[in-house]
Amino acid sequence: MTQSSTLDLYGFSINDRSGKVRWLAHELGLEVVEHRLEFGDQRSDDYLALNPYASIPTMIWRGETLTESTATCIYLAESFPDTGLAVFAKESCRYAYLRWLSLFAESFEMRLVEYMLAGAGIMPAELRAMHGDALKYRCDVLAKELPTSGYLVADRFTVADIVAAYSLRLAVGGGLIEFDAISGYLEPLMARPAAKASEFFASLDPS
Repeated sequence: MTQSSTLDLYGFSINDRSGKVRWLAHELGLEVVEHRLEFGDQRSDDYLALNPYASIPTMIWRGETLTESTATCIYLAESFPDTGLAVFAKESCRYAYLRWLSLFAESFEMRLVEYMLAGAGIMPAELRAMHGDALKYRCDVLAKELPTSGYLVADRFTVADIVAAYSLRLAVGGGLIEFDAISGYLEPLMARPAAKASEFFASLDPS
């Protein structure tokens, strides 16, 4: 196994943001070496030496330490341009790709994470109340905009679909959006071999 085909991945579980990177790694055929942390380990001296923000996940690939899951997914996909998982500036669908990435990474993800963690008692309860109404409104809008079949960008699977799926999994799990309302989009993603191998949707029970 060459250095470029191995990715060291530091995270808590299959359900945190490391899931996005894990899924993409499987799509790219990279070997994932798991480094599972217990809650609190992210503030240890050893981990802070890798990621001084004490955030999850952290990745090491080709000797480079990478943080921020969405940025890492984009970077990895662009490192393998022939896969079609990234959309480059010369392509006509570039804006759609950037818009979907930004919509989920900026407008949804952090609020959904805080909403779910507040519900689990890990973060202050007021965050759930603060985000709830806005998230429900935006999820209702989103359910109407998502494709009922195919992928987000030019009917081709890209990093945008992985980033989207993370937020959508949280939204369904949090009761903010009905699985049936977005099943036409989500089910093909759930059927992808790499998604299954990474256990990305293991926590999602559509029933």
